[in-house]
Order: sequence, then C-alpha cells, then structure tokens
Amino acid sequence: MTTPFASIAFIAQLIASTAGVIPQSMHAAAHDADADVAQPMVQPVVFDATRFDSLTAIGLRAFLDSAAEQGIPTGPLIDKALEGAGRHANRDKILQTVRQLAAALVQAREVLGTTTTRDEILAGASALRAGVDEKALSAIRAARPTGSILQPLVAITDVVLRGVPLQTARDAVATIAKMPNSDEALRGLQSTVAKNSVRGPGMAVDALNRYLRSTVSGNNPLSVPPATDRKPTRPPPP
Repeated sequence: MTTPFASIAFIAQLIASTAGVIPQSMHAAAHDADADVAQPMVQPVVFDATRFDSLTAIGLRAFLDSAAEQGIPTGPLIDKALEGAGRHANRDKILQTVRQLAAALVQAREVLGTTTTRDEILAGASALRAGVDEKALSAIRAARPTGSILQPLVAITDVVLRGVPLQTARDAVATIAKMPNSDEALRGLQSTVAKNSVRGPGMAVDALNRYLRSTVSGNNPLSVPPATDRKPTRPPPP
C-alpha cells in the first residue's frame, strides 16, 4: 500500500529509476517559479502523449506513472510539461523542470503537514521554487495551524519575487496571517509591494514595513503611498 504522499527519498529513487529514459540535463533550470502559482484544480489533467515528441512522451509517462503510484499530484506536473512544450523547450529542459516541480511538491507537503490541500501544496511548491525556504513555510503553517494558508503562500511568493528579502517577507506575512480574516490584508500587502517595487526593492521594503505597522495597529490599509525621501535601489546583478 502506498503512502498518501511521497517522501524526499522517493524522489531521489524515482529520478534514478527513470534515468535510462529521462536524460539528465547539464544546465540549471530557469527561475520560473512564478509560473507555478496555484490555480484551482477542478478536473484531473490527462496526459496527452501526442503533445510531445516520442522520446519526451516516453520519459514523461514513466515519471508520471511512478509519481502517481506514490500519491504525487500529477496535474501540476503535466501542466508544467505542456508549458515547456508550448515554449518549444527541448526534452532535457522539460523533463528536468518536471522533476524539480515534483521534488518541490513533495518537500512542500512534508513541511506543511498532512491536512494541507492540494492547492496549498502547489502554492508551497511555487514558494520553494521562488527561493522561499522551509523555515518560512513552517512559520506560515504555525501562523494558521488550522485555517487555509493558500493566500499567505501566494503572498510570500509574490513579494519575494519582487525583491523583498526572505526574512522580511516571512515576518510580515506570518504576522498578518495570524490576524483574523486577514486574507484581504495580505492581498493589500501584495498590492503595496507591487506598486513600490517598480522603483526598486528598497522602496518595496519601505512600503512593506509601513503597511505592516499600519495593519498591526488596526488601520488595515489596502495600500500605502510610496516614500519620497530616498532614492530607488536596484537589485544586485545575478
């Protein structure tokens, strides 16, 4: 009998067992975590081998079958493969990205716990692929031990991708998530950071801190005007 969800050890075993049909890429995956943000999974996604060349389809089928046996949601994996095909990515790139997403799904599930919904698992995987660490995911789960954590996960992914340092983002999102009925406030946080990030990550952090102080004090604004007392900063070169 299979477990409800795979372990990290399974992912390593799965990759090794499919190495003969899934070539290993020598290039790092692109930073496309923002494309993984959770969407409601209303109907099962069916794998259509005709959307891929024969070798890619064989490799994907082997990986998806093994993943399904271990309880990994295959819908997001199929969607990610189709996304790569739509971008005319090569076989190595498609298979590598699907494997990475599968590993992130497993990692998110193990960190967030057995009561986590599939949409929350996908949002957690997106956060991990955006550079959010397990400590941040645990802080979000601790902030809402029983309620939905979908919006906090989406919020932290968004603000980190906009240049807010992880610890700053983690503390802000976890603090707001602890408040009752705070999903709207979290959406306001995202909006505030988005408006200010166009002038650099430093401006985004300033706005986030002001928004957090106002929200905790009870004003709960939907946005905060950008600061004018400092020059915008740019992220360091990659």
